[in-house]
Formats: sequence, structure tokens, C-alpha cells
Amino acid sequence: MLDEINRLLQNSEFEKAKQYADKIESAVDKHNVLGIIFYQEGKLDDALNHFKKALEFDPTHDDALFNYSKVLFEKQNYFESWRYLTRIKNKSWEVYDLLGDTQLRQNNPAMAIHYYGKACELNAPEQMKQKFEEAKKFFKRNERLAFFCLPGLDHFIKDIAQILSNIYEIKLVVTTDGRQIQEVYNWADIVWLEWANELAIEITNKLPKAGKKILCRLHGYESLRLDFLKNIKWDKIDHVIFVAENVLKTTIENCSQIKFIPQSLVWNGIDLTKFTFKIREPGPNIVFVGHFNYKKNPVFATQILKKLTDIDPNYSLFWAGQMQDERMYRYVSYILEKMEIKDKFKFDGFIKNVEDYLEDKNIFLSTSIHEGYGVAILEAMSKGIKPVIHNFYVAEEFYPKDYIFQTIDEAVEMIVSPNYNSIEYREFVEKNSSLEKQILNIQNTIKSLMEINYTLPYIKDKNSSLSNEVKDYINNNY
Repeated sequence: MLDEINRLLQNSEFEKAKQYADKIESAVDKHNVLGIIFYQEGKLDDALNHFKKALEFDPTHDDALFNYSKVLFEKQNYFESWRYLTRIKNKSWEVYDLLGDTQLRQNNPAMAIHYYGKACELNAPEQMKQKFEEAKKFFKRNERLAFFCLPGLDHFIKDIAQILSNIYEIKLVVTTDGRQIQEVYNWADIVWLEWANELAIEITNKLPKAGKKILCRLHGYESLRLDFLKNIKWDKIDHVIFVAENVLKTTIENCSQIKFIPQSLVWNGIDLTKFTFKIREPGPNIVFVGHFNYKKNPVFATQILKKLTDIDPNYSLFWAGQMQDERMYRYVSYILEKMEIKDKFKFDGFIKNVEDYLEDKNIFLSTSIHEGYGVAILEAMSKGIKPVIHNFYVAEEFYPKDYIFQTIDEAVEMIVSPNYNSIEYREFVEKNSSLEKQILNIQNTIKSLMEINYTLPYIKDKNSSLSNEVKDYINNNY
């Protein structure tokens, strides 16, 4: 049947092709094929409607997702096109190529080049490789940007450094070696201090400013460390990035000098292409990903687990994270044994592949008393897993009230409730906390910091070797 439809399309016999498509038994395949027929006929709105209907039957259908994204892109709805492309499970080079195009059209060249590079890793044709190379060459800047971070604290900066290396000269320094720090510091035009901690104190106190632009990103715990805040030489800092508004407010309360420094609020971003989305359902597998310490409040989690197992003995709680409080763990193990549910608590230690670890989980339970933002919660939501979040300090700054609980009984009610909406959880992350949004905000901060003037030539020569995407980007933005 599909062969016959293809033959009819080649002969522009669209009405006959639609008659064949109407006979396809699978609703999702029928609407996907009808969408293709209308697309070939040049009727984009009709095509869009059929691809949308296909996704209503199966929101994770890779072909329908790509086709829907392609039409959205052609209708210049670049954000929506990007959203649906990230949901494709088996991403081909064509998917990454179109992802790159969506970012170029949204004035985010660093992310665009990142995706073009991903496409080239997947057996892409020579034309794709040329597009990648010309985009890198065209958008490359001469500014030298050095990231400084203490060992073990670089998990939030690796992706940022790698993606920005598509635009700037980049060096990521994760060390305590003073000689290496000084050498790279002397090399840099822009200095990025990751965390306002001991390393920021050392660099601002011992190394001359020497005309460099210095930026500090403050995550969370540093806002409560007066010893850090009072010993950093803030007069050398040109800009401060905060990851949350409550962190900004707390920092200024504890160190009023910072309010006079230019600042921006850039939430942490999730790379949505790394997390497989699917429609999920309520179930007994509860998970938390985070270090085992008092701040994550594991005692509260055990109380919730006990109430759940009283309702249904199939409930279990899986905890992945580094052990940081042995006394707390001893107590939790003791009380679980006394409550006769020790076999229902699984401590799995540090997990490298969070994507796979979360795959069979139904509920993400966060009992934290404080979070800078809660990246692990967002990662679970991006997979379509329902979040159940204790109202940690200003949690409502980040998350809808429907996801937040105050008491044990409220948490239990949310977990056993049949209300479950995987698409809603994913959309929340897409709209608020994507890596793309974070990278774009950081690029804008650096441009402002350096007072960079991005004046580029107007491309008039239609025979130029530059790809159409790069030409369009230049003509539309400059």
C-alpha cells in the first residue's frame, strides 16, 4: 500500500493517494501518511493538522514527531519545532541538522553549531559536514574565555564550556594547581569563576585584574557562606550570574556589596536531547537522585515510604547519590528496620547514567529542605516522570503548586493519585529550563560584558558557499 502511495505521489495523484491512506488500519500511521500527502501537495496547514492528530494517538512516534517539526519550522514556528524534535528517541543526522536550524533562527549560533556537530557524528553526507565547518568558521570569535572550577564541582559547567567553544576560544581548568591556574588566567580575556567559593577567593585576592573581564556564577550554598562572601574581592568582579532569584536575594542580604555589581539570573538548563520522553503512568517505583545528606531530608522520605507501604506493600523507594552523612544513613537504616520496611528502601550510591536509572521509575519524590534549583527533578520531568516535591525553601519560585506538598499525608495522596500527565511535565521543562535557553542567556551576558559589536556583512551573492541557513541568519539579524 505504501509503495502504491509513493507511486501516486510521484505522479502528483494526491486524491488517489489519500484514498489509499484512509485504508491504513493504524490511526497514527494513517494520519502520518495523510500529513505527508498534504505536505507534498503544498497544503501545510492540512499537513500540520494530520501530524498533530497522529501525535495525539502516539506522542512518541518518531516519524510523526519529525514530520510535525519540519512543517512547524517551515511555518517559522521555530521554538515549537525544536520542542518536538528533542522528543525523538532515535535521532538521525537529519534531526540534529534541523535542531541546529531551529537554534540559528532563534539567534543562538553556539547551540546551532553544537547540533550541526552532532549531525556530523552520525554518518552525515559531505554537504552536512561543509555546513558545520562553515558555520564554525563564520561565527568564531577571538575572545579567550577561561572557566575555573575546583575538582568535583564541574558537573554544571562541562556542557556550557563545550558548547561555547563553538564560538569562543575556551579553556576549562578544573584543578587546585596554582601554576596552571595562573598560566590560564594570564591567557584569558574573560575569566569565569564557577562557584563563589575558595577558588574565587584565591583568584580575586592573589591575581591582578589586568584589564580582564571577570564573571562569577553563584549557585546556592555559597549564598549562606559568609566566610566566602566576605573574602572574595568583589571590586574585581564585573558580573555575577545567579541560578535562582532566592539565591540572589540571600546573597545580597549576606553581602550588600554585591547589589552594586551588574548581575543576571540564568536558571540551570537541561539537555532535553539526552532524556528519553515517553507517556508514563502511576506506579510503585519511587525515586530520588541526590547526595545522601541532611539537606535532602531522607528521614522525611522514610516516613512517606512507611505510609505508602501500609497502603500497598509494592511501593519501594530508590535513592541514587553519593553518601555524605554516615550518621544519617545509620539512623535511616535503623528506623527502616524497626518499621519493617528495610527491603523497600534501595540505596544505589552514585549513578553515572541517570537517564537509564530513571527509565523504570514512576514518581520522583524530592524531600529536600533546600535546593538551588533542583536539576534532578527537572531531569525526571523531562522523561515524563511525575514530580512530588516537598515545599523546600521557596520551591514555589520554580514549580507549580500542583507539584508541591507540605505534609506526609499530602505527599502520599499525590503519589497514589491517578492524576498523571507526562506531556505536561515535559512541557514545563521545555518552556522554562532548557539548555538552549541557558546558553542563549549566557551568550547575551558575555556580549554585554565585552560590549561586543556583532556587525557582519550582508550576503548578497546567492552563489556564495555559505549555506542557506547561515545566509538567512545573517540577513535576518544584521
